[in-house]
Amino acid sequence: MNTVSIEAAALQNAAPPSIASLRAAKLSMGFKAAYGAGQIVDSLTQVFLNAFFFFYITNVCGLSGTLTGLGMFLALSVDAVADPVIGSMSDNLKTRWGRRVPVMAFSLLPVCVSLGLLFSIPHLAGWGLFAYTLALLLALRVSISGFMVPFLGLGAELSDDYDERSSIVAWRAIVGMLATLLGYVLGFGVFLHGTNGLLERHAYSPFGWICAAVMFLTGALSVHASLRELPRMTVTISSQHQFWGRLYLEVREVFRNPSFRLLFGGVLFFFVGQGVGLTLALDGSKYFWGFDANQIQAVALASVAGLALGLPISFALIGRVEKRTVVVAGIIIICLALSLPVLAQLLGLLPAGMFFRVAVQAGAGVINGVMVCVVSISFQSALADAVDEHEHLFGTRREGLYFAALSFAGKAATGVGSLLSGVLLDAIHFPSQAIAAGGAVTIAPQVMGHLGLIAGPAAGLVTAVSVGFFSRYKLNRAAHAVIRREIGR
Repeated sequence: MNTVSIEAAALQNAAPPSIASLRAAKLSMGFKAAYGAGQIVDSLTQVFLNAFFFFYITNVCGLSGTLTGLGMFLALSVDAVADPVIGSMSDNLKTRWGRRVPVMAFSLLPVCVSLGLLFSIPHLAGWGLFAYTLALLLALRVSISGFMVPFLGLGAELSDDYDERSSIVAWRAIVGMLATLLGYVLGFGVFLHGTNGLLERHAYSPFGWICAAVMFLTGALSVHASLRELPRMTVTISSQHQFWGRLYLEVREVFRNPSFRLLFGGVLFFFVGQGVGLTLALDGSKYFWGFDANQIQAVALASVAGLALGLPISFALIGRVEKRTVVVAGIIIICLALSLPVLAQLLGLLPAGMFFRVAVQAGAGVINGVMVCVVSISFQSALADAVDEHEHLFGTRREGLYFAALSFAGKAATGVGSLLSGVLLDAIHFPSQAIAAGGAVTIAPQVMGHLGLIAGPAAGLVTAVSVGFFSRYKLNRAAHAVIRREIGR
């Protein structure tokens, strides 16, 4: 009997007979909401980093676009390397509180403290500002991974049902959408409102600390709820290898699954494109489109409204349309929503007047939000199915490592996108430091056009490459049913 067979047999012998029946039972809506509250930790962090951070550091604190992009790239690169380490650790940890929950609990406070400090940066300049910002970014990125990797892996453990997994992800999306809405409302509507609110340095600190407090409370709720469902969780089988040798073998094993390789490649290109678009979204809204804070908030809230509309659409699609089809179609629509408004504006196809600009961008935001919600739910559910395929192929479950490896791809790619954004912003001679110094700054029309092209069509074109990977993903409902039957034997 080979090692894989021994480990599979050990898993069957070690697991209590009731685990299979527990994992087949439906979860209550109350539990899904409480567990999903952990998504607020990540969603508020992403609102800060994707919507406000690049603008805050360059246009408010005065760091150059290249150094800002470099800092974001380095932090994401370190975080990406940490992800598989955290995933493997949470896959193999054995405590009275299970595999995932202790790692989540340990990481929660550092996430909240580092985010609050990141938006309370003292008056520094040049390399001092870069070093201080990089240290906080590293702390935030690694600690958010320490919470989210086991959080997502735990979600994949809660049920073996093909459709129930989509429901679990949908509840995470509901909570994440509400958190995103909260972040935008507090940012644009409370702390950074007004004509020059986005440039008021003193307003960012209370914004950061209020959100950090919300993150801590909701993360603690998720940890508490997860402890109640420990009987559903997979029993840990101790490895015979030392940590680094085990990690190497586990990562190599994960990449032997063809479904995982396709998901990994798709995520890489998707997030490079999204990294460029998200990093420059606020600069594009304020300078290319000429929006004020209220108009930027309207466009941002339109995206959140799209996320809300995407939820019932996702629930309607569950059980009716294959996950691969949803992901591919959704990404194509996301690329069009990124590109077409900018091209229409540059070609003079939009009617004159700010009302039409806001309406077009808000409409694109709704469409983008709907598709991001639908794609995210379908993709994460498909990833959980790939974990089952992995168990069928190799006799072991690697939920933590699967989500960590995909997170690695996403973060590494987003880091590349952020670095490209910073370099390109300096390459087109965008006057970030002059804006941070105060006073009137005139931006040349050519620079404005280049900014729009980078944030829109260029980001959409890179994102579209991911379709080539996701379209080749073959694990559908029928194939998954066969896998579950084989595992059950």
